[in-house]
Amino acid sequence: MSDVETDPVRVFGNVLRVQRTKAGLTQAELAALVFCSPSLISAIETGTRPAKLDLVERLDGALQSGGVLRSVWPLVSKTAYPEWFKRVAGLEAQATKIFEWEPRFVPGLLQTAEYARAIMRAGRPSDDDESIDRDVTTRLDRQQILTRESPPITFFIIDESVLHRPFGGAQVMHDQLVRLAEAAALPNVILQVLPFDATDHPGARGPMRVLEFGGGPSVAYTEGVGTGRVIEIPAEVAEAMTYFDRVRASALPRAASLNMLARFGDKYDVA
Repeated sequence: MSDVETDPVRVFGNVLRVQRTKAGLTQAELAALVFCSPSLISAIETGTRPAKLDLVERLDGALQSGGVLRSVWPLVSKTAYPEWFKRVAGLEAQATKIFEWEPRFVPGLLQTAEYARAIMRAGRPSDDDESIDRDVTTRLDRQQILTRESPPITFFIIDESVLHRPFGGAQVMHDQLVRLAEAAALPNVILQVLPFDATDHPGARGPMRVLEFGGGPSVAYTEGVGTGRVIEIPAEVAEAMTYFDRVRASALPRAASLNMLARFGDKYDVA
């Protein structure tokens, strides 16, 4: 089988070309309908550029394709991730509920570009700027699931230590806290902080994510340095959810968490 048939980005491009041809549109006509350049449509169809989720959804609407492109997109989105995270990225895009406990830093779905860049640079001192910038863009692309049509309900808990650790400096951290407050204002996002004085919880065991799907079994995911594990055995997934619930039981309520974010935002305000 040829590379054209096996490369997910090219497969997506072929699907787009078929749908566009079926609709009787030129690349320029389709580009005008979805507010992008003809050269971008061409690059996506030839497989030289992956499509972002917001554009995929506009293309589906313009082509009246019944969601065909959106159903193929998770395969494309995984190509930009390391091997151990590819499957998780696809599952995340399909989830109807996401539960995440993160004791190390702001969860990726809530990071600003500069905060994400600072974290990546700290952990990858030998990588070139181009690879860091590519991965920052990929991480921010994932965030579109929070504001898409029918977004997942998301529950994020971060440790208070995250707020004391200003990756990228004071201004970057201030902007990150503003971003957290904006995200927490979304109706589908619940953000809580686990305070230092909460000690009766198992959260020191590390980060945990649980993904629920409409009509399918839930999965859990945990990661370490350069690796991750998808958990599918029902009993282990249930244990992971109990782990999250026990951390959540010790976290500050939603309003108190936002008040803490505001106080730290003032602390890092350099204006």
